[in-house]
Amino acid sequence: MATWFITGCSTGIGRATAEKAAEAGHHVVATARRPETLDDLVARFADTVLALPLEVRDDAAIAAAVEAAIARFGSVDVLVNNAGIGFFSTIEESGAEDAQEVMDANFWGAAKVTTALLPHLRAQRSGHIFTISSIAGVRGSAGLGYYCASKFAVSGFMEALAAEVGHLGIRVTLLEPGPIRTLWIPSGAKNEETLPDYEDVMRPFWERIHALPGNQPGSPAAAAEAMLRLADEPEPPMHLICGQHAVTQTRAKLARLGAEVDRWEDLSLSIDRED
Repeated sequence: MATWFITGCSTGIGRATAEKAAEAGHHVVATARRPETLDDLVARFADTVLALPLEVRDDAAIAAAVEAAIARFGSVDVLVNNAGIGFFSTIEESGAEDAQEVMDANFWGAAKVTTALLPHLRAQRSGHIFTISSIAGVRGSAGLGYYCASKFAVSGFMEALAAEVGHLGIRVTLLEPGPIRTLWIPSGAKNEETLPDYEDVMRPFWERIHALPGNQPGSPAAAAEAMLRLADEPEPPMHLICGQHAVTQTRAKLARLGAEVDRWEDLSLSIDRED
């Protein structure tokens, strides 16, 4: 039996992971900005599920949740950084406040929760940190500039962390899904007022975005089951690409990057010289 600490459990992947972990017999610290959304889960698993309020952008709230989790269950073995928000806009037309909010929630939230738990994980010389990134953290996409930036940032952060803590028995895994049936699109801030110069790019983007809710192929429950499986793996992947769309897009990115390296290798190598 392990103790799972999960952020953003009201809906989507976070909720599914809390349910699956509880059903598997684990202790679960299920956090949400509105913990009353978890009342039914606590009722089902009164002895093993602790619901806590948590705004991942609030340092004091993070510290209080970590303290309460350890006080209740004695340890935290698995962290799932799931809380996050969407933001849909061209880069030029993005407001500074919206851009800051998505970076604070998606990058700084995961970074702060992780660093709050690191002393505990180091002391016990074990743990697994899962972070829900996105295919948007693998390749950039028009209309998602600041969202992509937040996911690239958290992916780079977690890769660096893995290099720092692997020898301490702490494992790190990024989940990078394509479209999953969550509230990411309906709940995310949107700026659909597009300058004429962006119309050709953004019109098909908005058509895709509006058509996706309810039609995404990815299952939150399947993502949760994947994490439960990987938590038991002695050598889990650093990156788990989730879903056909994400696999296709990742392979396309690798092919493009490889082709660029090959084409410009001579110029790349010319930078190393004695002036």
